Amino acid sequence: MIYHTERPCAAAGLTSYRYRAQHGFVMIGATSTQDALNEADRSLTQGAATVDRLEIWNALTGLYEKVKE
Repeated sequence: MIYHTERPCAAAGLTSYRYRAQHGFVMIGATSTQDALNEADRSLTQGAATVDRLEIWNALTGLYEKVKE
C-alpha cells in the first residue's frame, strides 16, 4: 500500500514538498523552498518551520529527499 505522503500531491505548476511535523507530514505544493516553508508555518501550531524538516519530491527517483540548503 502506498500512502499519499509517499507520492507527489502538488497541483500542476507547483513543486511537491512535505514537512515532517510533530504528528506526521504536512503536504505542500509550492513554487520555491521559501514558499514551502511559509506554507508549513501556516500549518504548525508551535514554533517556526525549519528547512531541515522539509523534503522535496524528486521525479527522477520517485522519492522525497531532504532539501539541500
